Amino acid sequence: MSLIQLLKNYKKSDKEAKILVLGLDNAGKTTLLKQISNEQIDSIEPTKGFNVKTLIQENFKLNMWDLGGQKEIRQYWTYYFEKVNGIVWKNYNVLFLKYKL
Repeated sequence: MSLIQLLKNYKKSDKEAKILVLGLDNAGKTTLLKQISNEQIDSIEPTKGFNVKTLIQENFKLNMWDLGGQKEIRQYWTYYFEKVNGIVWKNYNVLFLKYKL
């Protein structure tokens, strides 16, 4: 079951979900988002601030927010937690997913 299908099942009344992709710098957050959206991954630079990828499947929109992992940026992560439906923690070769029902 894909991430979009999983969230769609839990959010039957909504047509949209917001996911934060968090992790330390160089953990592979941007690479993960580019791979999910079928983009080239050969020229990735450190995220300055954030990137947003929107995936749409069967009228369901998934907004994935890739927040920069540099130490200076981490203090601002809390500002993005409002109305979040899930968090993906990317820790180098390990991926954790937390979502609220």
